[in-house]
Amino acid sequence: MLLAALSFTLMVACVKAVRTELSSFDIVWWRGLVSVPLCALAVGRGSWRIHQRGWFAIRVAFGFAAMVGYYTAAGGLPIANLTLITRLQPFAIALVAPILIGQQERPEQRTWTLSLVGVIGCAILLAPEVQTRNVAGLYALLTVATSAVSHTALRALGPTERSQTVVFWFQLLVSLGALGWVLLRDGAFPVLPDAPLLPWLFGVGLFATLGQSLLARAYQLDRAALVAAASHASPVFAFAIDYLAFAHTPSWTTLLGGALVLAAALSLVVVPAKRPQAG
Repeated sequence: MLLAALSFTLMVACVKAVRTELSSFDIVWWRGLVSVPLCALAVGRGSWRIHQRGWFAIRVAFGFAAMVGYYTAAGGLPIANLTLITRLQPFAIALVAPILIGQQERPEQRTWTLSLVGVIGCAILLAPEVQTRNVAGLYALLTVATSAVSHTALRALGPTERSQTVVFWFQLLVSLGALGWVLLRDGAFPVLPDAPLLPWLFGVGLFATLGQSLLARAYQLDRAALVAAASHASPVFAFAIDYLAFAHTPSWTTLLGGALVLAAALSLVVVPAKRPQAG
């Protein structure tokens, strides 16, 4: 799981490196040229069919919005801040899942308490962005909301669908969606970016696919709670990459707000929920 967290963080670093030259939609399209063939190889001779197409349509639509929002936010926020804000996703899922799937997904009281702590931490994180009118913070929050719906749909797909097949069709359709947006915007197919950008775009596709594969493998090898807890190493990698690659030193708002978000998120996945006693 630590390798998966590192891969996803490196993906964001690659996105940040090209966001000044390319739009989020362009990056999604060029990423797809790398990730789609790799995902097709992962499907191999297994089933290529999606059975629950309604849930899958929700997965694609909200996942596409989350991906574009995430890449847009990466252009205007330090990697660490973006990574910490997206740690709120489990709480957003706790709010969305009972509405979409059913009351069996209803969270317990402590989840709401921890959600409040996480929201306070997020508010501290975003305070400087609000003061400077940096809309990247809003895109980060949009990413949290839309990815919560997308991941809830993914949970609904779990019992009937093959994970490799879902990943392949998702990557293909979001890539085509990005291509469609670029065609409407420019009236022409995307032009091959300048040579210095190509390694970064390849890195986006490679690290995204590698991260997803390592994440799936981690859930096969260990308990979900332990895997989820290990994923919170991402901010450590993000702080290091911010400093080494972009010469960014975290502010006190990042450290304080991030500490609250991480504490709430870790408490959610590490401390076991109380089970009702049999009467």
